[in-house]
Amino acid sequence: MKRLLLCSLLLAACGPSKPPAGTTQTLGPGPADFKVVSGNAAPDDIALFLAGQPVRHGAALSQMQQSGNYQGYAGQMGLNWRVFAAKRTARQRDWSDANIRPLTGNPRVLLYPFGGPDLLHAASLFPNTSTYVLFGLEPTGSVPALEQADPGAVYSSLRRLDDVMESEVKHGYFITEKMRSNLSGGVMPGVTPVLLAQLGLMGATVNSVQSISAGGRSGVDIRFKLPGSGSKRAIYVSGDLSNGGFSGSFRNWVGSFGGGVAYFKAASYLMHDSSFSGIRDWVLGNCHAVVQDDSGIPYRYYDASKWNVRLFGDYDRPIELFTKFTQADLRAAYDTIGGGPALPFGSGYQVRDYQSNLLIAVRR
Repeated sequence: MKRLLLCSLLLAACGPSKPPAGTTQTLGPGPADFKVVSGNAAPDDIALFLAGQPVRHGAALSQMQQSGNYQGYAGQMGLNWRVFAAKRTARQRDWSDANIRPLTGNPRVLLYPFGGPDLLHAASLFPNTSTYVLFGLEPTGSVPALEQADPGAVYSSLRRLDDVMESEVKHGYFITEKMRSNLSGGVMPGVTPVLLAQLGLMGATVNSVQSISAGGRSGVDIRFKLPGSGSKRAIYVSGDLSNGGFSGSFRNWVGSFGGGVAYFKAASYLMHDSSFSGIRDWVLGNCHAVVQDDSGIPYRYYDASKWNVRLFGDYDRPIELFTKFTQADLRAAYDTIGGGPALPFGSGYQVRDYQSNLLIAVRR
């Protein structure tokens, strides 16, 4: 996961409806009517609760939803979703259908190294994928036992969750320092609550949540279904992808998915460093296609005899925090084609619409 302090990036960034079949939620949840319900909560109800949406079961959760503390949280979560994320992800789905899908097809597996728990944008750019495998350094956690928790502790943890989710919903990426400080302790530790909150916002039905071992690393496997789609699976693994960590049984576990398509966004330019050559070379040697912004694998590694490369958006240099990773050859490639087809959404560290870049490489 990203190891650099990204807080300065924020300074640089300036009622649910049934969607058509085959799409995910586009307008996002509207103002909620929190009716009192009974029974015990299932994982799906936990996802709804964390997304600020009315639960279907769970008397204790329902009681907390009647409070001003919870409804303030839900109102802010819904507002941020409608104003920022729902519009961005709708553009991404439309753009993906016209550009990514014709080049990569419908991959069975999407591998998303360095993305942390960013299931939201993986699902919007690859809506027809059945298995999303996400990697980060943050601890996995589990389904929080909110029904047995003190309501005051739950409200406190919701404020911390909102702090983590804000940059993801507003700008499209998580801030490492916020996750590190907010996802430890409390009644909702780890990233599982973050994943569930995103699924609740997307209108998903969560069927099961299971802890797994991913080649000796801690992981969580969530089975879910999005509106109009078949069953899907999201796996998050807490594991080091540097050369010292990406080895042995962990590397073999990743290889068991057969490569698929790799996606890199806001990856802190880690694969520009020799200490991350293992994951870089593995992707280049095993994946059918790669979709990335300039923070992913350096452009020079895409051998034209092995890869068909398409460039989208435009590229000049990274944001100030990462200027040492400027790629003159990538800038020359964009200059040669006069800039690629525009991207109507922000991506990675370039959060403004029409100012980001993506590269799609498909193995020959």
